[in-house]
Amino acid sequence: MTGRPPPLPPPPGPPPGPPPGPPPAPPRSVPKPDAAEPSDAGERSRAANEVQGTAQPSAASDTQVNDKRAFALERTSLLQQLEIDRILSAFRLNPYDVLEVPIEADDKEINRIYRRKSLLIHPDKVKHEKAVEAFDLLKKASSHLLDEEKRKLLDETVMDARLMVLKQLDLPFATAYNDPRLANLSPSWDERVRQTTKELMVDDELRRRKAIRIQHQAEGEAQRKKEQAVAERKRKAEHDAAWESTRDHRVADWRAFQKNSKKKKKADANVLG
Repeated sequence: MTGRPPPLPPPPGPPPGPPPGPPPAPPRSVPKPDAAEPSDAGERSRAANEVQGTAQPSAASDTQVNDKRAFALERTSLLQQLEIDRILSAFRLNPYDVLEVPIEADDKEINRIYRRKSLLIHPDKVKHEKAVEAFDLLKKASSHLLDEEKRKLLDETVMDARLMVLKQLDLPFATAYNDPRLANLSPSWDERVRQTTKELMVDDELRRRKAIRIQHQAEGEAQRKKEQAVAERKRKAEHDAAWESTRDHRVADWRAFQKNSKKKKKADANVLG
């Protein structure tokens, strides 16, 4: 029995697969937007707002610094004005009042207070028409208190004032300044002592000025007498010089007078004879 013949093999040719031609191009990749940069108008607006938000605290901080600086300058100017007015209105005969220090202050404290106040009202730092006058008063008060002899006399006056106030209050002279009986006085103890000290200093100043006037008057009288004596000696010297300068003339006149007298006597004798 004959069978079916086997199928014929396929004709030779290219292997099975895609049709011939150039290879296909790779797919185009779309770049992703950068996360740090805005991708649209909304993102840009939000980024601008963030930048502005970071700048606002810096500007506010600068404003606060400027305000504090302006406040500090205004405060210093006011303190300078008040201190100058206080010095000019203080009782100038009392260095304790001018420098505003307690009588118990030592030299170290006096120097410290003077340095602080002098730096505050120094004419080179203060635009005030009387800054120089106030500064000079402050310096004079400090020098007075640092002079041992001058301060000793000043403290004696203050002590006299304290004793006078204690006497007025009918309290013993040994009463301490912190005694409870002095705590609730009206006027206060310090004010009473300050006022009495002022009165004593005024009296001392008036006596000093009177003594100076008397001294000047005495010196003026002595000077007047001295000048009068000098003028008298000068007048006498001029008189003597004038008398001496006419000596020859007076001698000549005297001789002529004597000669004429002899002639007259001889003529009278001839007439009688």
